[in-house]
Parts: sequence; structure tokens; C-alpha cells
Amino acid sequence: MSASVSNLKKRALLLKDLRQFFDERLFTEVQTPVLSRDSIIDRHLDPIEVNMQLPGESVATWYMQTSPEQSMKRLLCTGIGSIYQVGPVFRAGECGRFHNPEFTMAEWYDVGADLSKGLELLDQLLMRLLGTRSATRIRFEDAFRDATGLDIFEMKADDFGRWAVQSGLVDSETWSSDWDEWVNLIFSDRVQSTLGMESPVLVTHFPASQAALARVCETDVRTAERYEAFYRGVELANGYHELMDADQLQARSIIANQQRQADGKKMLPVQNRLLDAMRSGMPNSCGCALGFDRVVMLACNASSLDEVVAFTVEQA
Repeated sequence: MSASVSNLKKRALLLKDLRQFFDERLFTEVQTPVLSRDSIIDRHLDPIEVNMQLPGESVATWYMQTSPEQSMKRLLCTGIGSIYQVGPVFRAGECGRFHNPEFTMAEWYDVGADLSKGLELLDQLLMRLLGTRSATRIRFEDAFRDATGLDIFEMKADDFGRWAVQSGLVDSETWSSDWDEWVNLIFSDRVQSTLGMESPVLVTHFPASQAALARVCETDVRTAERYEAFYRGVELANGYHELMDADQLQARSIIANQQRQADGKKMLPVQNRLLDAMRSGMPNSCGCALGFDRVVMLACNASSLDEVVAFTVEQA
């Protein structure tokens, strides 16, 4: 066994508290497929593939879900209302102090909520589970500037490359020609470790090129209504004021597939049941995914996920 018995019991109490938090707010708990013909298309997330044959069909590729997002949003389109889910998700090759190929995610969608309400709900949940003070909020560009002195929207990829070499982050400016790759590298190496040392921090308004499934901010089209939570330098949650336009989602999926192909990764199916559901009508909502194992890790003052999961991938 990986975790101590006391940590596993603490984990169980936190799970009960999380469910009570959403039940008190009249969210409906749902359970969606872990195995699906469809997969969220993200440049950096690789689903685990399963070859399976159903009766009367040829062998087909199915995907262990990297997030329950697609299925949960299909449920939103039925008029079910606000929902939440806690369960396993899978990401190929993710191993380390804060990663395991199988981990537990809590995900929810608050129907009718805007970005402000989404941030407030996440803040309340973190205070409930971790006993922290209310989170501070900072825009992505301001957090980046505070840690590095750089104004991301005034920088080009070449500018980031020169800065990264001068700062000893990489050996060559040719590490990448992609603006977002430089932003991600510098953020993860120089910015993230500074966040949330005293209380959680909610970083908002990510660059629009990193919108994922969030809508672009109407008052500042350089940014998206996407946010992440950090505490003690650990990323805990990723949320969106949800994109409702199926055509925009399809266009973004095509771009993400092109990026995957350029990175030498397998392309994923663009046409899926979520697009069909969105075209039938998706309600306005704010959604968020929380890495539950990481929350348990911080609540137990553990230094890695190994200390709060029953069996790691090496022991499975």
C-alpha cells in the first residue's frame, strides 16, 4: 500500500465533505462513462486508448477519459441543471510527485453562473476542504509580470527565447518558435512556484490562445474567461466560463489536432456527440475540474500523491 491508513481515512472524510458541499447547493451528482469513443482534444493531454469490439461491429479505438467534461456537458444540454461528479480519469504517461496516470477528479457545472460566480464557488470549496482563508485573485498577465517582470502581451516568441536564455531557463532560443509554449514554460518554472504560499490564489483571464473550452472575454479579447487555482505552488483546479458555440469548439479542436500532429502525437476525432448536443442548445454555465488527490495531499501535509492514494501505478 502506498498511503498510510490515517491519510486514507482523512481522504474519505474530505470526499464526504466535498459531496455534502455540492448537495447543500442542490447540485445533482452524476456518473458518466470512463470509456468513450470520444475524447477531449487538448494539445498536451494524451488519453489512454483501448481497442474494443462490440457485437456486430469491427474493432474500434475507445478512449479512457482525461476528464468527464464531454459527457457532463451532454447532460447539461438535457436540462438536468447544475451537476457534479467525482471519479477516476486517465492521462497517458503522467507520473511524478504530483501526477499518476489514473487519478481522482471532482468536476462540476453551475448552470446560470458567470465567471465571478464560478470563482466564488471554487473559493468556498477550497475554504471548506482545506480550512484556508479566502483566495486572492490575480489576472494571468499580472501574475506573470510580478514573477518575471515581463508583459506577456508585449512579448513575441523570440523575445521570450532571449529572456529564457539570459535567465538560464534554456540553452537555446530555438527551443521553440511557439508563443504559447514559451508562456507555459516560463509560467510553470518561474511563476507557479510563487503562487498561493499563504492562501490559495485564483489566476484568471488566461491568454485567449489558451482558452481551451472557455469563452473569450468580451471586454479584453486578448484573454479568455479561464481560471486556475494554486495553493502552496500546486495547481489544484482549472475552470471555464463555458464556451457555448459548437462551431467555435470544432474550430479550436481542429487547431489542437494540428498542434498535436506537429508535436508528433496522434490526432483525435473532431466530430463527437458533444458538438451535436451543443447545437441542440447548451445552457450558460461555469465549470471547473479539481484534482482531488492534490487537495488531499495538501490537507494531509504530504509531499507527494504517493502518500494519499492507496496504490500508485507501480503498485496497481
